[in-house]
Amino acid sequence: MLLTSAEIARILTATPRRFAPNPKLQHSAVMMILLEREWQGATATHLVFIMKTRDGSRHAGQIAFPGGKVDSGDASALAAALRETHEEIGVAPDQLEVLGSMGYFSTMTTGFDAAVFLARPRTPLQYSPQTSEVAAIFEIPLVKLVEQFDPHLQLRAPSDMLQLHFHLPATPFLRTSREAAPTALTQICIWGFTARVLQHFLQLLLA
Repeated sequence: MLLTSAEIARILTATPRRFAPNPKLQHSAVMMILLEREWQGATATHLVFIMKTRDGSRHAGQIAFPGGKVDSGDASALAAALRETHEEIGVAPDQLEVLGSMGYFSTMTTGFDAAVFLARPRTPLQYSPQTSEVAAIFEIPLVKLVEQFDPHLQLRAPSDMLQLHFHLPATPFLRTSREAAPTALTQICIWGFTARVLQHFLQLLLA
């Protein structure tokens, strides 16, 4: 599956968006990076994910998009997403073409409200993960996520999130891994906030 510029533009135009953060929640921002790689003999769109280190924090060990809290020094949510992407995976702002915003999504249970941005690389990506925060980086073909998409799943309450997850083998999609990352990792699970953003994105893509 190769996502065209026209399809990305359609998704961004069709997205029902909330452009202002919820003042009662912690403001944060993430970056969905869409890139083209070969998959099963053809060029296909992939998404970049990180595995957070198992450091005892609230989101430890989870699969996520690059991103983090909006700091007081950030000029905007986009500035925060670009800064965090640079800090976490070593991809500088000038290496990315920002395509647009999907608006804000709350985490439902952990008190964060995150702005989600779409970007594509201007140049081939060379990762340099921040080892204190990032255990591994994955590039997952969009088609593998589409295979597990459930168009009938409704997310109206936090309990509904228990039904939303994407399970994938780790090895084919692993791009970098620090030595302290689990060497026996064979499966990854995308769930929670990241899975909800994916579900929304795929609903728009496949509409």
